[in-house]
Amino acid sequence: MKLALLYTKSKLTPWKENVNAETLRFIQSHVPEYWSSEIVHFNGFSEEMKDKLSEFDLIFNLSYGYRDAGQVEVATWLEAQNFRVTTAFSGAMAVAQDKTLLPQICLPLGVNTPVICGGITDLEDDNLYIAKPFNGSCHRNIIIESGLWFKSNPDHLDNKVIQPYIIGREFSVAIVPANGIGDYFALPPVEILPKSGADVFIAGQEYGETYRVFDPELSLHSRAALMQQALSLHEVIGLRGMSRTDFKVDEDGEIYVLDVNAMPNLHPEKSVMPALCKHHHYPITTLIERIISMSFSSSSFVRQSVSTSPKHGMLN
Repeated sequence: MKLALLYTKSKLTPWKENVNAETLRFIQSHVPEYWSSEIVHFNGFSEEMKDKLSEFDLIFNLSYGYRDAGQVEVATWLEAQNFRVTTAFSGAMAVAQDKTLLPQICLPLGVNTPVICGGITDLEDDNLYIAKPFNGSCHRNIIIESGLWFKSNPDHLDNKVIQPYIIGREFSVAIVPANGIGDYFALPPVEILPKSGADVFIAGQEYGETYRVFDPELSLHSRAALMQQALSLHEVIGLRGMSRTDFKVDEDGEIYVLDVNAMPNLHPEKSVMPALCKHHHYPITTLIERIISMSFSSSSFVRQSVSTSPKHGMLN
């Protein structure tokens, strides 16, 4: 059986994701030995690319886009060619990425999300707000400023949603396969903390360096709630393989969903997913083997029609 590890060079993706040689070697080293794997660079929506990928039985999709096209467009193209792929269907990926849809998805689940402000006229001058691209799940192009600053700089809000900045603790929860037939479970949350101890920060480096705490101090109730909410979102959106959801817990203990990442990166050092798996003794070999197995189950390739309006707590 032949497996393509499909990626795009970071400089050719919209968000410059860190899928590099180290990432690819790491993943390839954990592919089950009964698969013959090859690293393939996605170089556009071409007949040549289609012919190359036709040589493989399964595509392990690590492509975060190509030039102006994002990961959803790549997934859509792969589906149109009827290739077997490991990632979520493009419709589910699009729903997960669209932050304007997150409140609609979360409301039937009883899950909180930060309020999306209608416009700069809604902002209080002295309050703190965060503006982030309405599509995508990378911690880039994010601005945290006062309402007065945004009113004075409205051009910075193009293609962004703006929400109140929540002072509190940040957590991330990974969803991984429980087996190879479509069942999932949540790994315990990791906490993201600023090295400076500042109240204002985001995961990554844009607002100062952060670090991870893999056994954070949490009540059993909060820990269970974070894990259940991440699992519910994975299932309701219709994701598959793996996902990662980011949360804020405010000073009163209220939980807010920030982002759902339908395609977590697997860099062995920089990415959260492999670190969580390692800490909780869930081998990367198991993760990759189960993702591959799920991709060959009969139910995995029934096309889903994902709407943007949750019904009875589910996306149909």
